[in-house]
Amino acid sequence: MRPVTAILATLLLVAAAPAPCEPAEESYEALFERALESIAWDFQADWAFTETESGSDGDFVGRYDPRNPPGERWRLVSIDGREPTPEETRRYAERKRSEDDGDEHEGDGDVDGMVEPGSLQLVEETGDYWLLRFVPTDASDDDEMGRKVLERMDGTVRIVKDGHYLEYLDIRNTRPIRPQAGVKMKKFLTRITFGPAVDGGPIVMKSMDVAIKLSAFLLIRVDETESVRFSDFEYAGSEN
Repeated sequence: MRPVTAILATLLLVAAAPAPCEPAEESYEALFERALESIAWDFQADWAFTETESGSDGDFVGRYDPRNPPGERWRLVSIDGREPTPEETRRYAERKRSEDDGDEHEGDGDVDGMVEPGSLQLVEETGDYWLLRFVPTDASDDDEMGRKVLERMDGTVRIVKDGHYLEYLDIRNTRPIRPQAGVKMKKFLTRITFGPAVDGGPIVMKSMDVAIKLSAFLLIRVDETESVRFSDFEYAGSEN
């Protein structure tokens, strides 16, 4: 083969060869899953904290300490800013024991099941965070109408780049929704926030807000707002 022909053949082979692959960017689903993995869902095992519950029944402030014996880890501090009565303290302790028995504190707190697979899209990216939108759903609910209502709402999550953790998940409606004849949902909100328990500590749930306002057949009115705040974290695990 003549030299010129050999050179041309070599160039053709190079041109036909597949180009080197650029490193694939992480998908938004992968970003979200990795952000969930950074959260310490079982923080109650090693951390004492204060929980403030606010709703139609009043404002309850309680203290949880895993160093106390089972059944004695919750202590009611106040109700609506006043000292609770012995009966209120007893009922609170029973309610908290019941809640703990039904909560395994495993997995991702069902947050993953609130996001329709494949629906995450980028809204904004800065040097500090990714803001993503998604289609809300409820993977654990067999109520088809309930899922269709959620799909008509707006969902957003914000992922902090430093530490790569989920800062918040927000689901809300921006306009009234009529899930069926005679029913009008004026407001729906679920917002869960996360952050470090203390400087340099694990990422934990910091708050949860739920609000709903709806009317049905001119007879039923629902207007409820509830919130839970976690604060004053103190490490209570074993020292290595």
